[in-house]
Amino acid sequence: MTDNSKKLYFASSNENKFQEIKCLIPKENNLKIEFFKIDVKEIQSESIMEVAEDKAKKAYNFIKNPLIIEDDGLFITGLNGFPGVYSSFVFKTVGNQGILKLLEENKNRKAKFVSVFSFFNGKIIKSFTGENIGSISLEIESGGWGFDPIFKPENELRTYAQLGMQDKIKISHRTKALKKFLQWYFKEYDNSSMAFV
Repeated sequence: MTDNSKKLYFASSNENKFQEIKCLIPKENNLKIEFFKIDVKEIQSESIMEVAEDKAKKAYNFIKNPLIIEDDGLFITGLNGFPGVYSSFVFKTVGNQGILKLLEENKNRKAKFVSVFSFFNGKIIKSFTGENIGSISLEIESGGWGFDPIFKPENELRTYAQLGMQDKIKISHRTKALKKFLQWYFKEYDNSSMAFV
């Protein structure tokens, strides 16, 4: 019995992201997504898409197979879009407590999460964006990971962390970007000569 499934790697240093997206891959399309742990040095850029595409190309040098990577950022209006593309570094250095400290005297707590998925197969680079508007909570809620404990999606009283994974992935910025990628992959890429370059 032959296995007709296709393999796609998800390259990241963060397995939490993989746990969120793997259940969104439709099984009927015979696409297997596999986690590949890799920590890629990021370029300095104000554009999440530029960072994501550069990381996809660098990861491909190690994997040598079609892959996707995801980069995201939390953009806080009252902090002029900070931490934005530097979200990962800011979380590692000052964390959620540091963000709340920066917003202590700031009434504007509006924020948005932006996700970019970049696909690369050695020749074709394609990126897809998703975003979620919301606000920063007044305190750190329990659960979740990253900035999930302080980000409240629009029309929600709960943070991403309080929603839990199943409810979070129904509305998240990451899900929105991934769905755009999957639509392109199955409708345009998978059934075309591009898949064989």
